[in-house]
Amino acid sequence: MTKVILNADDFGKSLSRNRAINDSFKQGLIYSAGLIVTGKHLQNAIDYMMEGKYVESTHLHVNLSANLLQEDSEDAPLTDAMRKDPFFCKDGKFKKYKGLPHRISDIRKWKIVYEEIVAQYNKFFEETQGRGNIEHVDFHLWYNLTFPVALALNFFTWKYKIKSVRYIGIHQKSIKFKLFRWLSWNPRVKSIPATNIDYYLSKRRSLAQEPIIELYCHPNYKEEVFLDDSPSYLKHERQPMQKQIQMLKELDSVEFISWESIK
Repeated sequence: MTKVILNADDFGKSLSRNRAINDSFKQGLIYSAGLIVTGKHLQNAIDYMMEGKYVESTHLHVNLSANLLQEDSEDAPLTDAMRKDPFFCKDGKFKKYKGLPHRISDIRKWKIVYEEIVAQYNKFFEETQGRGNIEHVDFHLWYNLTFPVALALNFFTWKYKIKSVRYIGIHQKSIKFKLFRWLSWNPRVKSIPATNIDYYLSKRRSLAQEPIIELYCHPNYKEEVFLDDSPSYLKHERQPMQKQIQMLKELDSVEFISWESIK
C-alpha cells in the first residue's frame, strides 16, 4: 500500500488557478495546497481559503523564481536584498530560472536567500492568521535547487523546526541533485519524493517500493475545461482533472493522506 499526498501547487499565482484550486478543495480532489505569497493574486487566494474554511490544509510554497507556466503573477521578492540581486532578479522581479547554476561560488548568496525564505514564511503566517500548516514547506522541484538555496534551506529548517519539505522529485537521482540534497540535509526533516499525477498513473508499478509519494498538481481552467497543467514527462493528451483523480481513487493499492497528517 502506497500512501499518496494529493497536493496542489502555486495557490496565489493567477485568478484562474486560484479558482481551480478552490474548486478542487470543494470537490474533494485535493487534500492540501501550497500557497505562494509573492504574487499579485495572493489576496484572491486568501479570500477563497477563508470562505472555504480550509486554511489549515495550506502550507507555504517558497518561491524564488518567475512563473514558468506563463501566468500573470508578476512575482517579486519580499526583501530588498533579493530584489537587488541580479542572480535572482531583474528590475525588482524574479527571473525565470532555467537550470542549475554551474558556479559553486554562488553559495555565498545563501544569507540573501535565507532572509527571503524567512520573510515569505512570516508572510504566510500573517496571511493565514497562524492557522496554516507552518511545519511543512514546498519548493519548485527544478528551479530553486541552487547552491545558495540548498544551504539557506538547511539553516531555515533547523531554526524554524520544519518537519517536512518537498523539494526533490522522483526524477532527480543524478549526482548533482544528490549534492544539493546533501547540502540542504537536515536529519530531522522528512523529505518525501514527488512527481505529477500523469507520471504516477503510468509508472506506478515501478514506484511500488515508495511508502509515501506526493503527487503534485496544478489545477487550472483552460477554456473552462478543468485541467491539471503540470509540466508532463509523458506525450499524450491531457485528461480532465476529475478523471485523473477518479483513476487514482480506483486503484486498490493507494491510501490518500495530507501533509498535515504526517507526524
